[in-house]
Amino acid sequence: MNTDFYAECLVARTSGGAVLAKKIAVGVLAVLLGFFAVMYLFLVGPLIALAVVYGAYYIITGMDVEYEYILTNGELDVDKIMGKRKRKRLITAEISEFTSFGRLSDAPDEPESCTTVLAADGTGKNEYYADLVHKTAGNVRIIFTPSEKILDGVELFLPRQLRVEFKRKRQAG
Repeated sequence: MNTDFYAECLVARTSGGAVLAKKIAVGVLAVLLGFFAVMYLFLVGPLIALAVVYGAYYIITGMDVEYEYILTNGELDVDKIMGKRKRKRLITAEISEFTSFGRLSDAPDEPESCTTVLAADGTGKNEYYADLVHKTAGNVRIIFTPSEKILDGVELFLPRQLRVEFKRKRQAG
């Protein structure tokens, strides 16, 4: 297929109650450590307090996670961005190698010994899955929250039978 296609999408993971509790715990711990440093270490206490507050800020902002999907000519890259400062490639997959694709609510059971790449926003809405046999990871299921442009691109590069099935379901709503 000689179709040039490029799309990217950035999706922020919603912070659940557990992440919020961790952020609050780190903040409270930082305030307490800073307070005790200032109270009992008179000369270096303020410096230690500043270091503790900065460390807490660094840890708390590091808990914010975004996922970036980049689709280039049939190749899907999924990256995890932590705290807007650290990036990790989760998977690179050829869309032509997808064995099944669709809404997560319509997904079949995961294949045996399957690696799951969870890169969705966490809301449970508009989540899609893609199953494939990856060169290095074996059976893989990618769970993600693509934009309409990413979906258009995926549709272009899907194997014929999956494309026809996906198009039919997408038009049905």
